[in-house]
Amino acid sequence: MKARYAAVVLAGGLSTRMKQLKPLLPLGEGTITDHVISTFLNTGVDVFLVVGYRQDEIKAAIKKGDITIVYNPDYEQGMFTSVQAGVSRLSPGHQAFFIMPVDIPLVRPATIRRLMNAAAKSPHNIVYPVFGKKRGHPPLIPASVSQAILAWDKGGSLKAVLDSRKKLALEISVPDSNVLLDIDSQDDYAALLTRFQNYEVPTDEECDVILNDVCAATPDIIRHGLKVSGVAVAIGRALDTSGCKVDVEMVRMAARLHDIAKGQRKHDIVGGRILRDLGFGKVGDIVGIHTDLSGRNTGMSLEAKIVYLADKFVEGERLVSIEERYRSSRRQFGLSPEIEKRIERRKRRALRVKKELENLLGGSLESVISR
Repeated sequence: MKARYAAVVLAGGLSTRMKQLKPLLPLGEGTITDHVISTFLNTGVDVFLVVGYRQDEIKAAIKKGDITIVYNPDYEQGMFTSVQAGVSRLSPGHQAFFIMPVDIPLVRPATIRRLMNAAAKSPHNIVYPVFGKKRGHPPLIPASVSQAILAWDKGGSLKAVLDSRKKLALEISVPDSNVLLDIDSQDDYAALLTRFQNYEVPTDEECDVILNDVCAATPDIIRHGLKVSGVAVAIGRALDTSGCKVDVEMVRMAARLHDIAKGQRKHDIVGGRILRDLGFGKVGDIVGIHTDLSGRNTGMSLEAKIVYLADKFVEGERLVSIEERYRSSRRQFGLSPEIEKRIERRKRRALRVKKELENLLGGSLESVISR
């Protein structure tokens, strides 16, 4: 035992509905089991992998890492027997443990950390991740409940045990729809692979949680983000149609979230760091430079330039020209020659990026935005 928290990863089932051995389904450079194990190990959690059906194949195929493998001889009697097998092997030093079916593999490390932070403050509670008002996986269960799980003889599943302790429930909102994304069919698996390709780009629903629950953004910031998003998407689609490869969905989400740290010093850098910490690195990289492209306009992704410029075309919720935007900046901040020079430099940079994108587009951005 090395950590305060453990994870019981359940990989012992028969996979009857899937008609393939789910623990060994490919994901990235390994299997879904490898991905789940890595998620926990990378967040400092001890892993107990429970196997049963075709255990030798699973043990031979996975990149085990520093984990404990537990064999459940009663796997044919249902998942709860694997839960009990895993819990029985936990150390007295583990203060709490996750229960994670292996077929819910895309839960982000940030979600695991968020649950552990909640458990550190409320160590006697059963902590549930919640997305869209629905509880997902994995719950984080205090060690005090382990004996009840091991002694349970009233039928049902782990849910029955936890429901018997409803007063201990603590729900934590997480910006991670993957807590609800499991695999029961080939269609589910196809959807999971698609989601994995966009792992670092949040969905609209995840954006809502980030804005409202994580960052407590004001209505003005949310409305501004939506307006900038509309402008950015229009530019991105036009460039994509013109032959430039643009990840329009990444552009849309980065624009929605670009001001999540507005009001804080260097809010672009802070916002980027928040998103990277949540597991949305690609979007965080764009947000982190959206005010001034870090003082450069070379070596930046096309998506970053689009979001940067779209923000310059929007003041509040109102479309403005670049000239008008920087006139407004002068009225607001231009109190000294030094600040005046800085604003002028930033305006010239914005106009250079605008010209660059218009050359790629073969036309004016204003005509794109107005449509």
